[in-house]
Amino acid sequence: MTTSYYRRCPSCAIKNNPEVLRCACGTLLAGIDLSSEDQTPQSPTLAVPTAAMESANLLCSHADCAQPNPPGSVNCIYCDRPLTAAPKATSPTSQKLPASLINLPSALKTRYRITEAMPAKGAEAELLLVQPITDSTASATALVAKIYRHGILPKASVQERIARIDRAHRVEVIEAGVSDGYAYELMEYCQGGSLRNLLDSGGKKQPLTSELVRAIAQELAIALADVHAHGLVHRDLKPENILIRSTQPLDLVLTDFGIASILDTTQRYTGVAHTLPYAAPESLSGVIDAKADYWALGMIVLEAATGQHPFSALSDAVIMHTLTTRNINTSQISDPNIAKLARGLLQRDPQQRWGASEIQRWLANDATLPDPQLNQASESGRTYNQPYHLGEQRCYHPEQLGVALANHWELGIADILNGQLLAWFRDVQKDQNVVRLLLDQRSDPRMSVDVQLLNLILHLAPGIPAVWHGQSIALSAILEQTKSAIKGDEKAIQWLNHLYQYRVLEIYAKAGNQAAAEIVQRWNVACDQFYSTWEIYNNIISKSAQKNSHEPVNIDQLMYGNQQLNRPYLSTMHAQILAFCYDQNWGEKKRVRINAELTHLSLQCPWLTELGNPQTMSGIELLVVESLLPEARKAAEKQLAKSAANELQLKEDCQATSKQINSLLAQLRTIINNRWATESTCEELNRLCDEYFQTIAQIRASGRVDVEWMEMRKSALKPERNLHAIVQNINKLSEHRAITAGWLNQQTLAPVVLSIFILPLLLHRVASSISPIIYSAIGLVIAWRFLPVYVWMRDIKNIGRKM
Repeated sequence: MTTSYYRRCPSCAIKNNPEVLRCACGTLLAGIDLSSEDQTPQSPTLAVPTAAMESANLLCSHADCAQPNPPGSVNCIYCDRPLTAAPKATSPTSQKLPASLINLPSALKTRYRITEAMPAKGAEAELLLVQPITDSTASATALVAKIYRHGILPKASVQERIARIDRAHRVEVIEAGVSDGYAYELMEYCQGGSLRNLLDSGGKKQPLTSELVRAIAQELAIALADVHAHGLVHRDLKPENILIRSTQPLDLVLTDFGIASILDTTQRYTGVAHTLPYAAPESLSGVIDAKADYWALGMIVLEAATGQHPFSALSDAVIMHTLTTRNINTSQISDPNIAKLARGLLQRDPQQRWGASEIQRWLANDATLPDPQLNQASESGRTYNQPYHLGEQRCYHPEQLGVALANHWELGIADILNGQLLAWFRDVQKDQNVVRLLLDQRSDPRMSVDVQLLNLILHLAPGIPAVWHGQSIALSAILEQTKSAIKGDEKAIQWLNHLYQYRVLEIYAKAGNQAAAEIVQRWNVACDQFYSTWEIYNNIISKSAQKNSHEPVNIDQLMYGNQQLNRPYLSTMHAQILAFCYDQNWGEKKRVRINAELTHLSLQCPWLTELGNPQTMSGIELLVVESLLPEARKAAEKQLAKSAANELQLKEDCQATSKQINSLLAQLRTIINNRWATESTCEELNRLCDEYFQTIAQIRASGRVDVEWMEMRKSALKPERNLHAIVQNINKLSEHRAITAGWLNQQTLAPVVLSIFILPLLLHRVASSISPIIYSAIGLVIAWRFLPVYVWMRDIKNIGRKM
């Protein structure tokens, strides 16, 4: 009993032996970690005969492999064929499959019956040939029912795009839905079978005619162009997934979009699911785009033109080895024009690989179309003395090691840090160029270990698709990370910042990656524009602040001298910058939101209007304005608080003025009602009236028009006329008192009093009849001087009662 290991398929969850590199469902298992089970008996297939262990290194005798094998090997570890005998020919048998044991879901079984189970190599669905129950004749229309496994649902976003593809290029889906927990599709039945039937020619594989190969290429090129135009990548283009609707004329349609992907979706190496013999080299690093479908088309053209697939009878390990290290041999194609097409479609570099435009020129017999050459990398002929083990993968060539390091990033980082890669290249391979590269990078303290690994990968595999930390950094992948970063994903924010900070795309651009160069140019220009626009707007804000010199001085700013706004860290702005650069709709939505907020904030923050009109700003200018919004909100809040304080102060001033007026009027009423009009009383009344007149003069001069102030003003001015009348009476009293004082002063008072009492006595002796006249005259004089005082004082009291 010993521990056994297996790889669990990420697509269908089936357990596979460690040596199996591709699941039955088509999912590539390379890169999937091994899992262990409890104690199980040792598999007899792992036992190696003792005699075989004593043999020397064995070379595979098959010309298409010829790889060295460790001592004791019975079968080649690359092609899995015997090392001592040639492979035996096998012929496929054709046998009609019985009716399936699977029942149709309720939505179909009441209308259709199963007539035959169709062969299906995938693990996601069963294919059943069905006919309507109402028509039992032999000529009844046959349809194909695709019943997905329980729990497997086709992606709705992919299905929506498939439905928009012209039915001339795809199998028509008549009905689709979910019933009894199973997703299903009811499709047309193509009696011509698949392109595989045509290529195999009834079990006798023969090269097809050039005319037929040309027709196949034309049909598939048009179909792929339509698929790509709707934002999809088929990802599993092979003869089995190409059905023949008719042979005269040839009409091919695509089917089985089960693992199709939307073009803007990031692909990862561990999630790749495709048929390896038709997989593009870049798919081994997890990068899948439209060019991968054209590689598959090239393999189909090559197979049709030569009569056999170049990878037939090869194991997955050998296929992967060939894809990562060698070009596809097209010399067996007899027709030079077909060979030219195959060479164009089988370019290892996706940027150089032919696409729809080149195929159209080839179909039009364009003589100016350059003949592509399958350029072999200068290092491709090298084989390592001993393989480098990276996880479960053994690498025999520089390109293979470069791809493996890209797919096992963390292991590569660890091997650089612990010196294992340096020691292996120095002591085992004795490759001074790589050793020099590793030592130079180690001596640079500013170079990140991630950048060191990237430089090593590009040195080993110059044409590798752009990856970073095992993830694609194609534009679609960067934009996908941008979406996550905008939603607040910290990992995505850091990922984008590392791309910019470590100049990852610039490294790929220097290595000849044109797509990376275009992204770098656009990204860097946008970042530079962000910096310059920030400085311009910051100067505008500073000048606006100087105009408002009436504001209180900030002592901290005066002491420490930092009166500039804090520019946001660029590390947090990359997602927004990229979104403005590549997503016009996102930018317009952002423009509408920013414009609405600016309209509100500019009322309290005038410097916002000095920055310009948001409707005419560029995307980066809008982004700078958005980064200034927090400062604008603070300024607006400060202004609102200041306005509220001013309003409170005005209210308090209004209340204080009203209180002062009421106090003056109350004092006036008290004096008028309770005191006699003495000289001191008149002086006090005059003083209070003067204070009142000064107060209402200030009220008139204030210029305030708010409701509360106007109400107070109206109330304060109401007694003004009465107070003027009081002042006039007081003035009359003062004048009258001054005249009276001229008669009755200290010098004249004693004689006048004596005259009043003595003169009548003297005159009485002379003539008694004169005394009443004299007393009457004296009384009249007294009344003349003091009666007006009484009258004016009475008037003052009457006025006081009216206030």
